[in-house]
Amino acid sequence: MKALKHTLIASGLLFVALSLQNAWGYTYTCYSRTGTPNPIIANFGTYTITVPSENVPGQTFMSAATWSQSVSSHIRCDEPTTGNRYRYFSADSTLTPTTNDGHQWYYINEYLDSTVALNIMGAAHYVPFRNVRGGMANDAATNTQVNGGGSGKIDLRFKKAVMGSSSFENVHVADFYVTKSTTATSPEPVAQIFLSGTVVVPQNCVINAGTVISLDLGEMYSLDFISVGEKPRNVNAKSFNVPVSCNYGASLANLTLRVDGTPAASVPDALETTNPDVGVKITASDGMTLRPADTSSAIPITLDMVDSDTYTTNVSLQAYPVSTTGLPPAEGTFTALAILRIDFA
Repeated sequence: MKALKHTLIASGLLFVALSLQNAWGYTYTCYSRTGTPNPIIANFGTYTITVPSENVPGQTFMSAATWSQSVSSHIRCDEPTTGNRYRYFSADSTLTPTTNDGHQWYYINEYLDSTVALNIMGAAHYVPFRNVRGGMANDAATNTQVNGGGSGKIDLRFKKAVMGSSSFENVHVADFYVTKSTTATSPEPVAQIFLSGTVVVPQNCVINAGTVISLDLGEMYSLDFISVGEKPRNVNAKSFNVPVSCNYGASLANLTLRVDGTPAASVPDALETTNPDVGVKITASDGMTLRPADTSSAIPITLDMVDSDTYTTNVSLQAYPVSTTGLPPAEGTFTALAILRIDFA
């Protein structure tokens, strides 16, 4: 019995010792002192391509653009208050990954993919990366800061040829993390990087001299909206012309025109309007429907030469309202918005 009694007492003491050790443990994770990740907003300006033959799908531009800002993120880390420890930096992206050729490429817009590299300790590291060792510090206090994400570069790749320019604004390209151990994983970034910029190419076309085309579809009766996807009774399509002017570089390409906009939920080949029971269809002169936001739904453009660097045409289109629900729409004015885009075929 005495041996059994001693065994039980020893077991109890061991449990207490382990509990105290866990209570004094550290996660070695770091977070923003403000409670939210530090937003780093960068703009690399304009990247201009001067060689028309480079404006093709698959063309890659390494180190196409850089950014550099003097920014710091104030951090606090869960570590002992004594002694300095290495900082370890990691980064990932919320962008959609596309291809990987040793570097991860991400979706920027319908024309561009991009890699993202952040400068850490004087070297560029492509996102995603993990546990890049930095300098030593003690970050248990609330007055320490790190420089990360303030400078970097991107590579660009054309998914399809660009007409004129392609821009993106405040795209959330990367999240930047700090830990004090290679086995730790911080639950939230200390900084987030947002990037803007414009890519300009030699080929350029302008629609309607860059101004808005307004089209009045007229008046119609609510009770004439009967069949989903069809015009109301006694309503005819409205014809309109789209003036297009291109430079010489663009004239050498096979050009197409398409409609971009928000499709109506129940009739996806019509544009959404401010009236949920009404959509607007846009068609070519031959009756082909130009489906909004469908890059394959396009018509070819043929240009006429005006002078050595000016080529023009007028594209004839039609527009008409359709029912999206089969229900009589509420009386009143409705509007729809579409963007006409010219692409290389």
